[in-house]
Amino acid sequence: MSRRGFSLLEVLLAMGVMAVGLLAIAGSVIYSTRMESRAGRSTQALHFANQLSDLSKLYNLPKNSPINDMTAARVALNAPPFSAEIYANDLFRRNIQMSWVNSSPSDYRNELYQIDVTVYWYEKSKEESIRVTSIHRAP
Repeated sequence: MSRRGFSLLEVLLAMGVMAVGLLAIAGSVIYSTRMESRAGRSTQALHFANQLSDLSKLYNLPKNSPINDMTAARVALNAPPFSAEIYANDLFRRNIQMSWVNSSPSDYRNELYQIDVTVYWYEKSKEESIRVTSIHRAP
């Protein structure tokens, strides 16, 4: 006489294996959602840093009116002189440093300026940042 079907132990074991697999899938979905959110904020911060750097070059700020925020300062993105170009965003803060590469008139680097833009934001109560450094040749 042959038996058809599965025993209760086999069904419970199969359900246990499936439950472990589904929990692993759920964990990876949650993790990927968090990473997607973090990547989105990092991308947005990089966009702001590049925009601030480009605007600084456009207005020749390093030569005409350099911005040198205090090292620990976290300034609003749209603080002057960028209030007309960048919309207010409370999630991000910036710090900008501008300096001459070389101030000697005989050096070919005399008109080169370094622009360091750092954009800060908070991710789970931890401060994150992204930094963009560029060189500007003053006209």
